[in-house]
Amino acid sequence: MEKGGEVYSGHESFPCRYGWLPKLHEAIAADPDLFGDDEAAMVKLGLGKNMVRSIRFWGVAFGLASSSGRRVEPTRLAHRILDPVLGTDPYLESLGSLWRLHWRVTTKASLGAWTAALIDNKDRETTRQGLVDRVQARASRAARVATTSNTVAAHVDVFLRTYDAGRQPSSAIVEETLGSPFQELGLLEVADVAGTPTVRFRRGPQSGLGARDLAFALRDFWEDTDADAGSVTFLSVMMAPRAPGVVFGLDEATAHSLLTEVCAMSDGAIVLREDGAGGLDIACTVGSPLQILENVAWA
Repeated sequence: MEKGGEVYSGHESFPCRYGWLPKLHEAIAADPDLFGDDEAAMVKLGLGKNMVRSIRFWGVAFGLASSSGRRVEPTRLAHRILDPVLGTDPYLESLGSLWRLHWRVTTKASLGAWTAALIDNKDRETTRQGLVDRVQARASRAARVATTSNTVAAHVDVFLRTYDAGRQPSSAIVEETLGSPFQELGLLEVADVAGTPTVRFRRGPQSGLGARDLAFALRDFWEDTDADAGSVTFLSVMMAPRAPGVVFGLDEATAHSLLTEVCAMSDGAIVLREDGAGGLDIACTVGSPLQILENVAWA
């Protein structure tokens, strides 16, 4: 269900599960028309009808599948990561790959809970109900037709089940059937505080997030900010809406350290320099910043 450009359902109340995205890529690479036949898709994917809808939803949301009618095809990003021969991470085992997909789903998929919790929210802690209320407020402002409170609450719970570090299954078998790989990022946890479910967001260094992953996000951010600009400010990279610092929950010291690595990997084509007013710019000294960052991200 899409309201005013934001999405609050379509995932069938399932978070993206372990193994789903590589399985989807393999299936649609072999047969882009797979979803034209619900029964065939259920058999091929080994999933029930609602899960088939959910896996398709998540493929598109994470930028790994493009949909035109019932035809679903792998994207360039999907081939780069999941191709069994040329992909960087065919089984989606790297935290860096998960951080990249986290970036894409948060900044590109227009999911209401992701926007409210990871972009608009500046607090390190909020109650689950407080988060539901924020998402409901967004939905009410944007929607032409009311989005029900049950839909919003289910959407928020899918978000929490996607990332809650405390929900990681203890056994590999359970992990394959119930867990979300994005829990491994440790981005947040839900704790019981005086009987109230409370969401705590982690800020600072992020496990498995490398300089090349930041370059991947910085390229997107630079393009969305001003593709022709020769520089972007460090402050904007940390604080602007849909900025890498915000989406990854980075502190300034960690972001600066990672950006210094990006500059080194670019052989001086990207530099950090003082802006003359006490701040820093991230500047491109030669060529296209988008192409340079693309090269760094996928080297």
